[in-house]
Order: sequence, then C-alpha cells, then structure tokens
Amino acid sequence: MGESVKDYIVDAVEFYASDDIIRTGTILYKEGKVSLQLYQKALDNWIFSVKDTKTHKVQVRHLNERRIETMCNCSFIGGRFCTHTIAALLFIAEIDGNIQLGFDKRTEMSNNQAVSGRSVLGFELPSFEHITEGFVKANTTYSILNSVTYSYQVSCISEMTLQSNKLIVQLEQNFKKHVKVVFSHIDGKVYVSPDEKSNLKSLTEPEVICLLKIARSSSPDMLKRVFINSLEGLKTDTLIKHGLEGQEFDTYFTIGFDEKDGLIAQQTEFAKGLIPVEEEESQIVKQIVEQIDVDPLRISKKDVVLKQERALGFVLELSTTKTYFSDNFIIELSTIIGKPNKTREALSSHIEEFDGEHDDFLLNISEHQKELLALINDCNASVKPSELFVVHKRIMELLAQEKHVYINQSNNYKLRKGDLEPIVIAANTIDAFYMVKEDENFVYLEPKLRIGENTFPIEAIEKEASGQFIYVIDGVYYVTKDYRVAKLITEYNEPIKVVKSFKDYFFHKVIRPLADSFDMQFEKDLYSIEAVELDFKKKQVYLSEQDQHLVITPQVEYHHGVSVKLTNNGNVLVEEDDKIIQYKRNFELEDDFADQLSTLHPAFDAQKSSKVFHLHYNEFNHDMWFYKFFDALQLNNIEVYGLNNLKSFKYSPHKGKITTSISSGEDWFDLTLNVSFGDNVVKLSEIRKAVLKKQRYIQLADGSVGVLPAEWFHRFEKYFRHGEVDGDRLMISKLRFSIVDELFDNIDDVNVLQELAEKRQKLARFKQIDATQVPANITADLRHYQKEGLNWLNFLHEMGWGGILADDMGLGKTLQVLTFLQHVLDQDSTTNLIVVPTTLLFNWENEIKKFAPDLNAHYHYGVQRVTDASVFDEYDIVFTTYGILLRDIEMLREYQFNYIVLDESQAIKNPASRRYKAANLLKAKSRLALSGTPIENSTFDLYAQMNFVNRGFLGGVSSFKESFSNAIDKEGDELIGGELQRMINPFVLRRTKEKVASELPPKTEDVIFCEMEPAQRKVYDYYRDLFRDQIIGKMASDGVGKSKMMVLEALTRLRQVCDSPQLISGSHFETTESVKIKEIVQHITDRTANHKILIFSQFVKMLGLIKDELTRRNIEFEYLDGKSTTKQRENSVNNFQNNEELRVFLISLKAGGTGLNLTAADYVYIVDPWWNPAVENQAIDRCYRIGQDKNVFAYRMICRDTVEEKIIKLQEKKKKLAGDIVQTDENIMKTLTVDDLKDLLS
Repeated sequence: MGESVKDYIVDAVEFYASDDIIRTGTILYKEGKVSLQLYQKALDNWIFSVKDTKTHKVQVRHLNERRIETMCNCSFIGGRFCTHTIAALLFIAEIDGNIQLGFDKRTEMSNNQAVSGRSVLGFELPSFEHITEGFVKANTTYSILNSVTYSYQVSCISEMTLQSNKLIVQLEQNFKKHVKVVFSHIDGKVYVSPDEKSNLKSLTEPEVICLLKIARSSSPDMLKRVFINSLEGLKTDTLIKHGLEGQEFDTYFTIGFDEKDGLIAQQTEFAKGLIPVEEEESQIVKQIVEQIDVDPLRISKKDVVLKQERALGFVLELSTTKTYFSDNFIIELSTIIGKPNKTREALSSHIEEFDGEHDDFLLNISEHQKELLALINDCNASVKPSELFVVHKRIMELLAQEKHVYINQSNNYKLRKGDLEPIVIAANTIDAFYMVKEDENFVYLEPKLRIGENTFPIEAIEKEASGQFIYVIDGVYYVTKDYRVAKLITEYNEPIKVVKSFKDYFFHKVIRPLADSFDMQFEKDLYSIEAVELDFKKKQVYLSEQDQHLVITPQVEYHHGVSVKLTNNGNVLVEEDDKIIQYKRNFELEDDFADQLSTLHPAFDAQKSSKVFHLHYNEFNHDMWFYKFFDALQLNNIEVYGLNNLKSFKYSPHKGKITTSISSGEDWFDLTLNVSFGDNVVKLSEIRKAVLKKQRYIQLADGSVGVLPAEWFHRFEKYFRHGEVDGDRLMISKLRFSIVDELFDNIDDVNVLQELAEKRQKLARFKQIDATQVPANITADLRHYQKEGLNWLNFLHEMGWGGILADDMGLGKTLQVLTFLQHVLDQDSTTNLIVVPTTLLFNWENEIKKFAPDLNAHYHYGVQRVTDASVFDEYDIVFTTYGILLRDIEMLREYQFNYIVLDESQAIKNPASRRYKAANLLKAKSRLALSGTPIENSTFDLYAQMNFVNRGFLGGVSSFKESFSNAIDKEGDELIGGELQRMINPFVLRRTKEKVASELPPKTEDVIFCEMEPAQRKVYDYYRDLFRDQIIGKMASDGVGKSKMMVLEALTRLRQVCDSPQLISGSHFETTESVKIKEIVQHITDRTANHKILIFSQFVKMLGLIKDELTRRNIEFEYLDGKSTTKQRENSVNNFQNNEELRVFLISLKAGGTGLNLTAADYVYIVDPWWNPAVENQAIDRCYRIGQDKNVFAYRMICRDTVEEKIIKLQEKKKKLAGDIVQTDENIMKTLTVDDLKDLLS
C-alpha cells in the first residue's frame, strides 16, 4: 500500500518548516482561515486563499507525484514553506488524507462496498436501510467525489414529495432549483435515479450529493422509514406535539429534510409560525429573549491626527452577492475625503478614499469623526454578530450627526462621484413589539416595528437596500434599538402561533416570557387584561465584571413587587386570580435614570442608548474615581448590588469616616481617634502602620480594602510622627501644641482651648520678648547677638522648655550660657551641672575667671573627686566630663540639679550609646545643649540632643525613624525635612558668623594638590590594586554590608599611604619619603613668613613624623593629642597664643578639633581629608572665631589620583556622604553603593 497524502505532507512540513512556522500555520488552519479556490485534478493543481492580516494566494502542485511545489504571494523569505502554505497543506491533509499517492487517476474507486451497477430501474441501494458515506464513496468516480467535495456550489435538499412508492427529492444549488433525484421502492428493493438520463453505471453527482446528505444527517435510515415503516408515527407525534391531535397532517405540515436532523415535519404556509405546546420552555421564545450576546468592551477609541484642507465623508456599500446563510446584503463602511462645496453641505470634487495616511490636506476632524474612524477599524475586526451590532449601532449614532454620508451601489473598482448618492441616517432607532391576535384557528403573535410614534409591518423594510443591522424604511437608514430587535427582524420575523385551544399555554410559555423584551399590544377581548400604571419606588444598579471591566446594569424597582432592568423593553405581565395584569413601566423615568448615570463618566455618554455601562478597572480606579461614583449613587439614593461578587475590585465603596476628640493630661494632649469604613472599624495601630509605610490602603475585616483620602493621609502622617499610639488613643506631647493647633479645627474641650490659647500667646511673644538684663557681675561686654541669645534662653526658661544653642563655632556660646546661668542663679540658687569634653575643662575655667568671677564652680574631675553628691549644694555650678559622667552615673543620677548643660552635645548623638543613656538618667528642672554642629551625620544626631533637652518631644527612636529619619536621611524628602525644621524651630537657636559676626576678617579655603614621588606612588598603587581585587570579590559574594571591615581597613590604609608609607607598620616601605611632609615643611619655612600655623591630622603617627622633621630642622612647635592632660592642654594653648617666637601647633583632629581658642593662628593645614567636612570646619574654626583680627587661610592637602581626591569629589556628589560613612570612628559605611566603592578604589 502506498504512502498516504497526509503522511507525505506531515513529513514534508516537518522537514522544511520550523516549529514557529508550523505552529502559526496550524492556528490559521484551525481558525478556518483557509478556503479552496480551485482544484484541477488532471494537473494535480490546488489554489487556496488564506486570510491573515491580508488575504494571500497559495498554490500547491505535483503533490501526487511526490515532488511538491508551492508558491505564496506573501513576502516570507525564511524557508520553503510560509505559514500560509502550511495552513493550505493541512487543509489538503485533512480532507484528502486517506487517498494513496500514486493512485491512477483513470481508475475508479473500488472496494468491498461497490455494487454491480445501474439497471433500467436505477442504481440499486442494497443497504438502503442505513446509508453510509463509505457506500456512497465506493460507488462513484474519483472525479465526481472531488467535484462534490471541492465544489463552490452550495447544495441543499429544498423539497421532498411522496408519490405511492416513490420519494422525489428536489435539489437546489446556489439558491436555484437544479435537479430532482428519485428514490423508487420496487419489490422490496430501493433504487435511485436522476431525472436526467445518465450513461454512468456508478452514482451520478446529484445522487452522490443527495445520498451524502442523508448519510451525514441524524436519519441515515430515512429511506427505510419512508418505504418500510411508513411515516404515520412521525405525523401523529407532530400533530400531538402541536396540539392538533386528530387533525389532518397535510393541512399543517409536509415531510421535509434537515441536514442535521434528517427527516422532519415542515410547516405549511397556513401553519407557518406554529409552535409546539408540550415544551417546558418554548425554544423559539428562548432564542428570541436570550440576553444580547454582546461584548460591550469591544469598542476602542483611537485618535487620528491629520493636517491640511478637505472634509471627511462616509460611504455605505452594498455587496451584490447573497449568501446561503442570509437573505440580507452585506454592508461595508468606508471613509472618503473630498473638497466641500461653498455651503459645505456636500463634497463637490476631489473625492477619493481616505486611508488615514494623507498629509497633503488640512482636515478638521471632530472628536465624533475620530471615534468613527476608530469604529470602522473595529467594524472590520469584529467577528461575532453581537460585536458587530454594537459597533454598527454606535457608528449609526455618529453618522446621524454627519453631513456627508452616501450610498454606493455600483460595482466599480474605482470610486466615482457619480456613484455616490446622499442618504439620511435617522437619529432615532427601530423598536419592535408584538400584536397579540386570534383568528378562526390560532392565537398568534404578529411582530411589528415602531419608530417614535409610528408603527410599521416588518415588510416595510426595504430588503434590497438593507443588511447587517442597518435597515431602510421609506429611504431612511436606521439601526435597531438593541440586538434582540435586530434578531427579530432578520431571524424571527414570522408570526408565532398556537392552536386556540392552547390559549393559556400560549400566554404562560410565550407571551409572558417575551413581554420582558418586547411590548405586547393585545387585541380587544382576547385576554382579560387590566392595565396598572406602576409607581416608582427606587433606583438600583447591579455590578458585574467582564474582561477587567466593571459592568453597571441599571434597574428600577416599582411598587407591587415589580423590578425591571432598563435593558428590558416590555411592560410586565402578571397573572393574578384568573386575571392578567399589565404593569405599565415609566419609560420616561427610566430614560432619565440612564441619562443620569451617563453623566458620571465621559465614557458613559456613548453607552447610554444600550442602557448598560462599562468601564475598564484602570479607569474605574484612576484617581479613586470609584469614590466619586459611589458618592453620586448614594447622593441620588441609588442602591448598589453585586459588589461582593466582584473578583477584580476589592475596595470598600464606603469613604472612611473619622471622629476625633481631645483632652488635656499632665504632660500630653490625649487624642481619641475612631476610623471606620461603613461597618468596618479600623484599629489605630493598623492605620499608623499603613501611614508610616506610605500606604493609603487598609485591609478591612470583610476582606475589602479601605482607601485613605489624600487629605487624611497627610494629616495622619503628622498625627503619627508627633504622637505615640496607645490603643485607640494618640498621645501628643504638650511641647507640640502647635501641631495640635494646626490639625484640629473643631476642638470643643474648654480646658484644651484655654491651654492652647495660653501657649499660642506665649509663643507669639517670642519675637517681641523683653530684653533680659545682663547681670551686673558679668564683666564681659556682650555683642548684640549674644544678648539675643540670652533673651532666647530666658524665654525657654519662662516657658519651661529646654533648648539647643547651636551657634557657629567661635560666636561665644560659653559666654552666653554663663551669663544666663548667672541670671538664673540670681533668682534660684539651686546647683547647675555642665558636662564638657575633657579638653575643654580649662577653657570653661578660664571663661568663668574672666567673665563670671562671682560664680562658685566645682570641678568633679580627677582621682581626688568627691564621692558624696551633697557636696554640690555648696556650689553654683558643677563641671564634669563625659568620661566621669559614665563612671559616676550612679551618684550623679541621684542629685536634683536646676539646669544641666551639655557642651559639644554632639557627644551624645548616638541614641544607642552609653553617653546618651547616662545623660538622660540625670535629674534636672531644665536642660540645655551647646553644639556648633548639632547634625553631623544624620537626623538622629538632632533627635538624641532634642530628646535630652525636651524628653518625648520627637517620640520614641522607632517612631522618629519611621516618621522622619528614613524619609529625610535616605530619601531626601524635603517636605518632611521642612516639617521637622518647623517643629524644632522654637527650641534651636543657630546663628552663623556670616550673619552676625560681620567684624570677622575674610576666610580663604583652598586645596594643595601633592604629586607623589615615584617611590610613594608605587606603594600606593600596590595597596590600591591589592585591596580593590579583594574587596570587589568579597562584595560580589557577600554584599556591601558584610564587607564593612575590609572596606574600612582598605580606605584607612590608602589614606595612610597618601600621608606617608611609614604609617603602615611592618611593611617594607617604611623608609619611603612622604610628599606631604616635604610640602608642609616647605610651607612653614618658605611660604608663611612669620604667620602662626595650625596643622591637623587624624593620624597621631603622622603628627609624630612631622614633629620629627620639625625637630630635625630646629623649628619650635606645640603638640596636642588625646593623651595630653588638661594641664598640658592649657599650657600648650597659652604658649601658642602668647609666645610670638612659636609658630607651629600640631594637633590631633579628634583631640583638638573642638573647644580650643587659637586666634593667634591665621594659617590652617588639614593634612589628610576627613570624611565629614563638618569636623574639618570645626578644626578651622579654632582660629576663625570671635577675637580673630587677621585674614585666615585654610588648606586641605590632597594627593592627586588617589582615594583622597575621590573623597573630595564624592563629598561634592553626595552632600550627605559624611553621614553615610562616619558616625563614630569605627563606623564607615551606611549607604555607600558598590559603584561608590569601586570609584574610591579605582
């Protein structure tokens, strides 16, 4: 047996085509995109059309000879077979797959089903009891079988006539009666013959067509039933089914044939429209009233933007080809452009088809026309009739507003002006209703049409000019009100009948179900009808969803328990007590309801006529539009149903409701907050969690999501940033009274109002505060800004608040505080405590001696310090250091001081440090902090100091982090930063030298770039490469976080090499010279004349190398590092300030960067750049402060092409780099990225 066509095609396709091509071609075939245009058997030639984005022609040749050739007019060049060819080959494989290749085309098919042939009686059908396809194919020729299989002609059995022992079948081809086929029953045998003579011994083409239809139907035993079993059973069953028992069958029915159901009873003209009376549900009614199978989401709007002058027109074109499936013509819509006449009522010339690509004309395209252009594309893309109806209906609504609409009934390929005839598109639509009538034999429904107040018979439609949901009546073009009316016109336009004895059945099974969709007009006295006008009760909407769209179906509930969807067209029929009540709907009110809904969103206007609305969820949720929607429904008393069944919409339809009350406690304002969404009450802690995460969405108990409106959200942010949550209460520090005042508009607690008013009044006086008298025993002459500082400190004292004096370094914070404490001591002699860095003890001692000699001070410092705190009672001020504070905290914490002052208060900037915790254990009535740099690294520096002076003002550590620190330090949120600044403004006083100390001379800052010698450069490159490879590898494997220590070590080593390779202990580079030491010595000896110089370095060992070089050159100097005692510091400072012969002071950046007064110097050298520029500025300000009368020059020494230069650039690039890298000396990394580190090591 030879290879089959199917096998050969499969092998060829798999060999020549890729998987993607095969997959796409298979889809085209399965979607029915292939149609056979021509088959030439003798030439073994197949021609197909394959519809893709365009229609392509495919030719297949020589398939039977195993040398397949294919051609396609597409542009595919990627192989032998394109997707269209694959689709065509699959078509052949499916329909011709079992034919063997190499089959002799001159040989007729023969197998064991073949019979001897034709006699004078016709072709005998030995198995007429059950006709099969196999029998038919085995008893005809190959050419006839191919002709029947691939013929363009549409064939059907149009009529059957029984005459004694004969069954005459009328065949119709291409809608014309063609031939008859006669089946004869003679002597127990059945013969078939055509009505035209044939010399063929096998079955003829008409016989094959007829027999194949019988074989493929559900009645392959039809001939047996006709000739042997008789048709009495079919006739009797049919009569009973229609309530006609005992009646003459031929009066109402004839025997007919249906290609699916086979042998059937067909209605005569007299009984046309008669329905069965035994069905539980009438099938004809079910088909008519089924909901419109519409995908309302099919419509999309596409903007078309064109230029230059012409006017748009629209043309309806009627196809002249009828189809087997419909008597209607096919209507296509196209767009034209042309030059309008003077009145612009018509297109006068230059008419041509518009393809959207013209740029040569100015087209003033309206929004409606843009929508039309988009709809025409949708029209061409629509496949389902219901989709097409929706598009056509909207097109007709828009066309009714156009001036230039034409019909083109010619078949000319080229568009000609003479073929265009202007037409009128009606603005209103065709509705349908039924007349309920009776005659002598039947009760029946007769369909009628209604346009406005006028009624028309179905026959009023001009069929030759109508088609595809567009109908012409009296020359005017209409579209129907809805899809059901269109279906009624095209498919169910005949009367529906039942015999009169089944009148009640007809009402229950036909009239009442159809009444929901169509208005019923009853003939007088046919039924007992009572008409009742319905009274409106309420409006409702039902929500559902389809393809990510929300579908909104409006419904009206009337009294008498009647509810109707607006999509239903008819009045309501109800049977009560043997009486039929027709409830009359208020259609005017319902139309107003649809109009009302259409105003809620711009997209709804175009959907109004369908009485159902839809919106994509993206639009529904956009900018919380759904709240506007639900608010509008609530405002208009429209009930909402179906919300809980929505799977894609989980929001609560209820806007959040908030109620607040506020009362005054001892230290707090207590705020009670109740938040609810409908019946869902939300815990305050859940609201806080969402707000601090910047989430406006709250999960509610019923599974829905509540949305916090924007105005609430920002208010809640402030609530939670400034308060602590305790159950449903929010406690806000009384120091934050301004926040309470700002956020609460309706405070009804009299005590709270009075308290807020007092605090507002006191705060308002801040700028107008009376000057505080400088105590007479203060020997200094305070500058104007120092007096203002005294006033501010006294203001805080009167208010009972603590504060941070954050004046620039060198503006006399020490003097201001001593003056203030003297003022306080004049009124209250309670002892005060001042905590200072060890290095500043002598400075405070000198200031007291110099400016406040009457203050009795005790220095709790050194090994001889007291162990009994009661000794402090004898003194005005007790001084101690941060180190002693930690050691003696158990003693100090028991003593009640009046004021506690922290100098250089950034010492407690880390809330996790022992210093911070110890400072907060101390007892005092009031607290002050002094710092020229209250924020060195991050906002937590400020938090720690502010929490010390005004405990609880900024909440807890975690609260501050969530509310402020993350937003400001990590995200750079200026809004939050501004809010924090406004909060602390009354409690922080900061003045800069530029603003208040205009008498200070200029300060010049510059960079000295040092070029390493080759030997030092070699050392640097060695360590740079070594660390870069190690660190980048570790970061790649472990991440930046786990590489901290290695990064810290690498950056420190590279900075040390920049100073001097000798700083790296144990290396063989210790003898290498340092370019910086050479440079600094040259500046001391050659470039600074007799000026005094401060030299700062982070590395004590580097200072030692400089010291050795200065000693070797007999240059005098002073030296100070962390090991220097207080006495040594005092002596060194005094010697430098007063000894004119001594020019150089070597200072460790950590030990001498704060608190020292070295105004004798006017040159400053920062030997190695510090990560935090603020620390460098503090060092420079040792000489640039009050008392300086010389120009100050500050230099940073940087080695070119090293990590030092990268540090300077990174400081410029990231203004907060200091805070990212250094908090304490041991912490170098916070938010440095991998790229930052790679750049540092490059």
